[in-house]
Amino acid sequence: METEERLAGLRELLKETARAHHEATGGVNAAWAQWYARYLEGRLGEHLGYDPGAATIATWLSTADLLYRAEARNVGWPRFYAGYFLDQVESG
Repeated sequence: METEERLAGLRELLKETARAHHEATGGVNAAWAQWYARYLEGRLGEHLGYDPGAATIATWLSTADLLYRAEARNVGWPRFYAGYFLDQVESG
């Protein structure tokens, strides 16, 4: 699978996760990264080539969020997070 296809798939999966999270919690949840990680666990393998597990996913989400918020971005958060996830897989 090409990188752009992987990014698009991850971006859509992250959007789906956000919708499910909002539906389940009303969008307010201090432990959002753990919630997202549990939702994403078992769903990332298709896009990443393996399933990193909930603890790793939560760490990636929290770090991506900090990096995204650290400076103004010209891409939406799903695209940024998807790219961060792929960078983690490729560098790890």
